[in-house]
Amino acid sequence: MAEVTAAPDAAGPDRQVPAGTGSGEGNDREPEYTERPMIPVELLTAHPGNVREDKQADEAFCRSVATAGIIVPLEITVDPDGGYRVVDGNIRLDAARKVGLDAVPYFFSADTADDEALQYLHMLISSRFRRDLSVQEEAAALFAASKVMTKTEIRKATGLSAAEVKAGIRAGSLSARAKELAAGMDYEWTLEELALLKPFEDDPEAMEVIARNRYSPLKYTVQRLLDEREAKAHRAKVVAELEEAGVTVVVDRPAGAVELHQLMDGEEAMTAEGHAGCPGAIAWVPPWGDAVPRFYCTDPARHGHMVAGTDTAGPSGPAAAVPDALPGPASGTERKIVIEGNKAWEAAGKVRQAWLEEFLARKTAPKNVAGTIARFVTEQLVTMPEPLRRALGGVRHSGMFAAFGGPTADTVAKSTLPGLWMIALAPIAAAYEREITGDGERRHTWREDKYSPCSREDAGAWLRFVAEIGAKHGYEPSPIERAVADGVPYRGDDPADVLIGGNDTEQPVDRAAQECDEHLTEAGKQGLQHAVPAAGAPAVPSSAHEAVPPRQEAEPEPQAADETAGEIAEVEDGESPDKGAQAKGRIEAA
Repeated sequence: MAEVTAAPDAAGPDRQVPAGTGSGEGNDREPEYTERPMIPVELLTAHPGNVREDKQADEAFCRSVATAGIIVPLEITVDPDGGYRVVDGNIRLDAARKVGLDAVPYFFSADTADDEALQYLHMLISSRFRRDLSVQEEAAALFAASKVMTKTEIRKATGLSAAEVKAGIRAGSLSARAKELAAGMDYEWTLEELALLKPFEDDPEAMEVIARNRYSPLKYTVQRLLDEREAKAHRAKVVAELEEAGVTVVVDRPAGAVELHQLMDGEEAMTAEGHAGCPGAIAWVPPWGDAVPRFYCTDPARHGHMVAGTDTAGPSGPAAAVPDALPGPASGTERKIVIEGNKAWEAAGKVRQAWLEEFLARKTAPKNVAGTIARFVTEQLVTMPEPLRRALGGVRHSGMFAAFGGPTADTVAKSTLPGLWMIALAPIAAAYEREITGDGERRHTWREDKYSPCSREDAGAWLRFVAEIGAKHGYEPSPIERAVADGVPYRGDDPADVLIGGNDTEQPVDRAAQECDEHLTEAGKQGLQHAVPAAGAPAVPSSAHEAVPPRQEAEPEPQAADETAGEIAEVEDGESPDKGAQAKGRIEAA
């Protein structure tokens, strides 16, 4: 029989009591501690009546045991058939065997040797009153350990993944106030989710948004907040550059002022540089989108500017400042939903693509979704929907395909059969994501009233597939994705919130506001981007020019003549969703 340190017997183990702990003269001596007793694994038998249904040590626990060994001693007693039976610690024994440990720490339970009923009660008692660390407490432990250990050392000792260790350390560094708010939320946190709060630990308003979140996944809510923060910072930078260049920037959209792309500078289209010296020159930076500045003249007639395509000057005086109000089909609520939807669609795309990147990094398809992936890939290749016909051919040259693993012929040659389905999914995923996210008409995919390269129906099929495999692998769709997947209108992340302060009745919409919502014409864009500043005029910052992104043209679907006319120019985030009214306004303006 293998050697046992402090071998147990039926009467109990031969325990070594630290010196100085008994009675008599030894009490004033320093205690001398010995190593904990160890017993060879080969002498141990798992309890035949172990009440746990899951008796196997998982991979993460085995990784930890392989590095740090067994920390908590096993409770053992004698086995009627010889050797020793494990009363408490059967999963630890399983891990020890799986990683090849020779011996494990133990303590001998003499009182259970002849009392099997008591053995079962010990299983109950040791588990029932053992309180696991909360996620916040785990984060605190990882953060404290990180002060003296590397992330790699922590990962090996705990069996946690690199991502979990990184997230735990980040979560452990949260401010006391952020930890308090997180603890007070009715939410079951993970280390990764707790770490998402770090950028907002000193932002009470953002934390309040997260706390009252009821309808949206946490990652999506956090992405919305990050996008909003980035947009505000970008807009502030654009405004600061304009003001530094001497441009008057107004806070609100200028009612009655005329945008420069509608005016002429002699024989040429009016540009911001050419108009810089005019007393009526102002700029307005929309609070949505890419914060592209718009340039206006407050009184074209007074300052001698002609309206493009006519021989007349623009309106002057009070008439210019107070435009006629016309009844419009767009209510305040509908306009708000359009702005909300554009932001939501962009944020949802970022979160979804980050999850797809992680999911597609797997070598093989997970068993519980392998059939779903195989059917979807086969169906897509057989039916070849429009988004795939248009994008699949060139998708391998895209950054999206590279982010999703960028598989090559060599990857295919080295893959196992189950892995081929994941490889085949990568270009399909990249094609759909390129077609439903981005700038230009792609941002309209979520809408029911606008053309987009990928129809809402095809986008819905893709999102339903992602939601199906994601439900078993950590992805939860946002409200706007669910709306597209279900084929219903998007009414906001929280429909009740969208209607706060809104009014679904018909509201007057002024002509100037509708004109301001239209994109610059191509002539206006060219004038804005390529004009040379007038002598002595302040230069417009480069960011004001470069902020207009190049438009990626997509092949339009066949439409009726009036619909095509209505779609010639894109409409900004705050537009009216009614295409007929927009088309009429554009034709009249032309």
